[in-house]
Amino acid sequence: MGADHNHEAADSLVARPIRRVLWVCVGLLAVLTGVALVLLWPTEPTPSNPVGEPTAGRVVATAECEPVTDSCLNVKVEVLEGPYAGETIRTDTFVSDSSPAMSVGTEVWLSESSPGSGDFGLSDINRESSLVWLAVIFAAVVILFARWKGLAALAGLASSLVLLIWFVLPAILLGANPVVVAAVGSAAIAIVAMGLAHGFHVGTAVAIVGTVLALILTLLLAWVFTGFTSLTGMGDENAYFLDLQGLNFDLRGLFLAGVVIGALGVLDDVTITQTAAVAEVKRAAPHTAFRELFGSGMRVGRDHVAATVNTLVLAYAGAALPTFILLTMSDVGLLHSMNAEILAQEIVRGLVGGLGIIAAVPITTALMAAVLSERHPHEQATVDVREPKEQLAEDFWNS
Repeated sequence: MGADHNHEAADSLVARPIRRVLWVCVGLLAVLTGVALVLLWPTEPTPSNPVGEPTAGRVVATAECEPVTDSCLNVKVEVLEGPYAGETIRTDTFVSDSSPAMSVGTEVWLSESSPGSGDFGLSDINRESSLVWLAVIFAAVVILFARWKGLAALAGLASSLVLLIWFVLPAILLGANPVVVAAVGSAAIAIVAMGLAHGFHVGTAVAIVGTVLALILTLLLAWVFTGFTSLTGMGDENAYFLDLQGLNFDLRGLFLAGVVIGALGVLDDVTITQTAAVAEVKRAAPHTAFRELFGSGMRVGRDHVAATVNTLVLAYAGAALPTFILLTMSDVGLLHSMNAEILAQEIVRGLVGGLGIIAAVPITTALMAAVLSERHPHEQATVDVREPKEQLAEDFWNS
């Protein structure tokens, strides 16, 4: 059976007053988050860097540049949209061994030097159709593998993207405190995405509370160690470029916000798994007390943490791999290389996120064990009396 079925079974093992208190807590958290969303929701146009609208084009011919060089390619491109649609332009583009392949039929983006000039240059490869196909394949595989749960998970993913794109990013661009925006956005994502993906059960409610508590701890740890290591948020070229825009970004706050949002997805996995594990123990042995429930959940949690922390740190290391290579090439030594802010911030990000994940295990396990151990003696667990074929059919879609 899947985690959601365990949560549904766990509902029958929880006294009604405890369920009410739990859902009141989640409801209060949802109301506070909703109020904060309304207060912080961006209502003004976001500042933008006027680089001009890209124009779609297609390569119809390629030739050598004049004079001939190995690093130059002359490209003839047909404009596919806008007032110049149907016309062709020629432009030289730099090529190298690492450049994307450019041949007849390649979809590209063109940039106009100034509006209405008709003077186009090659901007980038058009990857939109490839990305759309990848997204379609991903969604199809998720649904085929996880069935209804996969569809629910995609709905949760969509809600997360909506909150990030329509709330978090615009609010930060308009000058709101990045840490506050990230905290509110993360709480909203936890409530909406986890509810959609896993259903609104006792286990989900406990996981939401555990996730929010772990996020608060992660944020506090990130704030302490960002100050302790004197990080400024200027550790990569993107932050430096943002600083040049003259929008007075709080780059240190932006870094803290990134730590919180980066840890959120892993915390979702950890907290849901812990509540499901404790619920399964209670379902198998309804009279199990708090201590035994907590101990059983922690045994599962330790193995989960061992794998998850490694995953999180390696994910950050993989994202910063070119930086690691550059620093490894220097002759200053490993410890001194780690002192560079561009690498130090990734270390802080990974380790603080790992500490938040570790903390989420006992927090969520203790909450779920406490909720399940408080049960009225006269309340009996429900027993599934459906026919085996009916049970098998539902398990196929809910497994």
